[in-house]
Amino acid sequence: MRINIKAIFIIFVLGFWAISCTEAREKHEENDSSLPVTTVPDYVISQLPPAEQGFEWHLYKNVIFQLPANWNKQGLVDTSNGFPLSVYAASPEKFSKTKFFEMGATVQVITGSNKFKSIPAKKAAILFLKPFLEEHQSKEDILMFSQSNKGDFENTLFRYRDAPQGQKPIIVHKYVMANDITDSVHIFTFESPETEWNDNWKKYGIPFLSKIIFTSSE
Repeated sequence: MRINIKAIFIIFVLGFWAISCTEAREKHEENDSSLPVTTVPDYVISQLPPAEQGFEWHLYKNVIFQLPANWNKQGLVDTSNGFPLSVYAASPEKFSKTKFFEMGATVQVITGSNKFKSIPAKKAAILFLKPFLEEHQSKEDILMFSQSNKGDFENTLFRYRDAPQGQKPIIVHKYVMANDITDSVHIFTFESPETEWNDNWKKYGIPFLSKIIFTSSE
């Protein structure tokens, strides 16, 4: 991960702040607090399908997903901009707020954009993706982009190649789920060095993104 999990906030014209876990380059203000990454209670585990071998279920905010049991994990939440912005990061590499990982997964949760900023969640999702799309406009960079609706969710798949000068090329896959009813945007990201992408995607990315379960509360 080329950014630290504190990430910077990108300011859009409408005054909306979006937190990015793969593109940020600066430190975040010193006013966040740690948000525990919790294991899923046994009574919930009993109702879930078995996790992949070597994986385990994790609960962050109101979403359950699976990642390798031995990965390093960190989470934080920030409310300095008037609504909660939460970030979860996991990687087999040791990482910190200043030491980035090259391969791993990120879950970002934006809540209350409409309540606090009068920006519906689906529009907030578009604003979140806008700088990524603008930065990676070439056919060589954008490997996948599609949108669909399922129930109350508007889902966006976005995969791109990120290769800043002097840095190792990586492939970034984002799965964005926006819901105006719950006033929330969930961004699931998996990234890996380009040279190892195919193996890492099959081994880690697909299991991470193929079984995402929302709970009724946080």
